[in-house]
Amino acid sequence: MSYLSSKIGALTLATFFLNIAFAGGAQNWANASDILAIGLPLVATGKALTSGDTNDIKDLTFSLGTALIATQGLKSLIHENRPDGSGNDSFPSGHTAIAFAAAGFYDKRYGSEVSPYLYAAAGLTALARVKADKHYNKDVLVGAALGYASAEYFTRPVSGGALSLIPARSGLSLFWQKPLN
Repeated sequence: MSYLSSKIGALTLATFFLNIAFAGGAQNWANASDILAIGLPLVATGKALTSGDTNDIKDLTFSLGTALIATQGLKSLIHENRPDGSGNDSFPSGHTAIAFAAAGFYDKRYGSEVSPYLYAAAGLTALARVKADKHYNKDVLVGAALGYASAEYFTRPVSGGALSLIPARSGLSLFWQKPLN
């Protein structure tokens, strides 16, 4: 698949998810976040399996596993009600943690031009969890930090970019850059 066709495919998929979510309300946002939280790790797993390097699978397993264990551990210690009242396991967002762990792994390990789109999909996962009324903003922010930190710690870089949080006039800004070769 060419670079341009992968960009077009990613944009088409994102537009599809957004149209479904906006059209149907909270349940469609929840469905979109479920698909993204499964899809991003599957993309990372597919790339790791086809790389031919067993360290890829190990790094991905540790990244995703740590994000999941940390998230579930915090949920069992902090019993925060969900915005929709469906449970007391709102903090932090597991969907967001897994999505950012997968995107962070892919970016740090492979440094692909697709990385910004994976981070955008992880961000869309976080947005969808809030729009689905399953999490508060702080839940998804901590979930994103847990996922990114686990990938950052457990993934050995082959080549890659860097995701940075930069102070901005109206808050914080996310910035992704890739070094020139």
